[in-house]
Amino acid sequence: MKENKENPLNLENKLYTLEEFGSTLRNKFGADNYISNVMLAEIFLNKHPVYSCKIKKSKNHVSQKSCGCC
Repeated sequence: MKENKENPLNLENKLYTLEEFGSTLRNKFGADNYISNVMLAEIFLNKHPVYSCKIKKSKNHVSQKSCGCC
């Protein structure tokens, strides 16, 4: 299978809530049930900030210099 270097998670071309993003990660990689989807998403985004461009921004969003989209 050919790997997409710009989107290695093969995410849909849409914006996700943190809950949806965490659920997508859980379905793709699996995770323990003691951690919420939101926390899973936040941990993942902290390690891989490039994916923060896939998250719906709140009204009081502060852009991160490391994501490249804000």
